[in-house]
Amino acid sequence: MKNKKVYFFTNIIPPYRVFFYNALEEARKSTNFDFEVFFMRETESNRNWNIDLNTLKFKYKIGSGLYFVIKGFFFHFNPLLVRDLIRSKDEIILGGSWNNPNIMLIAFLKSIGLVKNKLSVWSEANSLTNESQKKNKLRDFLKKWFFKQVDGKFIIPGEMSVKSFEKWDIPIHDIVYLPNIVSTNVFNTNKVVSKENELPIFFLVARLEENIKGIKNFMDAIGIENLKNIILRIAGTGNSYDDYAKYIKDNNLENNIKLLGNLSQEQVGEEYKNANIFLLPSFSDPSPLSIVEAISSGLPVFVSNRCGNHFETVTEGKNGYVFDPSNHVEIRDKFNILMNRKEDWKVFSEVSLQLAEQNFNPDIILRRFVSSYE
Repeated sequence: MKNKKVYFFTNIIPPYRVFFYNALEEARKSTNFDFEVFFMRETESNRNWNIDLNTLKFKYKIGSGLYFVIKGFFFHFNPLLVRDLIRSKDEIILGGSWNNPNIMLIAFLKSIGLVKNKLSVWSEANSLTNESQKKNKLRDFLKKWFFKQVDGKFIIPGEMSVKSFEKWDIPIHDIVYLPNIVSTNVFNTNKVVSKENELPIFFLVARLEENIKGIKNFMDAIGIENLKNIILRIAGTGNSYDDYAKYIKDNNLENNIKLLGNLSQEQVGEEYKNANIFLLPSFSDPSPLSIVEAISSGLPVFVSNRCGNHFETVTEGKNGYVFDPSNHVEIRDKFNILMNRKEDWKVFSEVSLQLAEQNFNPDIILRRFVSSYE
């Protein structure tokens, strides 16, 4: 039987995608499915990771086209990669942002009949992100036009994307669910969390950008006295790091809030093992991998409803709580409820592990994805 080959076309090489593509390479063996990944660039200027290319066990190509940043928009243009993709005649899975110049170029060429490849899209559509909530008629028109060019699959992580496409009045078809998956070697303890820390440890790992992650907003919402009743450990760096450090110093919270800087994947795994609760108070977060890591590590969770995968990672009142980051009263009330239910956190941990197995088992997800092409 002839192999069914597809090309993933995406912007950069994040560490968690290396795990995904390596795992997909293993899953596809002894099947008639094959793939190759075209990366527009190795990384972008706001990313702090280093990728060892020797760890990539799948077929890939890295472009060397035009790249620059304008007001937070990462502009990639790789005409040689686009040419090679079109010449392949194989299906192209368009990843990254729909408004990436390379992606839009392929869609345009498809619309005028110069691209014969089937086009699928891998989208973490979330109508609650900061950008999506801004009114912009031109953007909305172009978005609808772009998704009309998709004649293959809509590859999406879960319910938030379905709801978002419905809200945008964009019909979708041939849906394949492909949520973010994590390395079970690092994050899946298969053990219920029951820790007797003197003060409950809340752990948060994120890029420290207040308008995106809403960390100070969360601290303001629950108040200084509540912050003194917990330990909040924050991993990551970003433009808001100094602002958070000043907030901690000004409010004498050095014993309660720890800024950890960038941590390795293994160090993050250790933080999950030592924490009581995972926190993610984002204003804007399409489908955060960290929540999947947290429930796979057996942690109860306290997260924003802007996190796209909260539908699959949180059962309200069973393994944690979801809150609206713009509602300080709700944040504080649910925080107090969570803190008053410490005796239930062991059960919360059990439910988190169950959700991780049910919704994010890598073997099941990868087999399902490969089967969609057989």
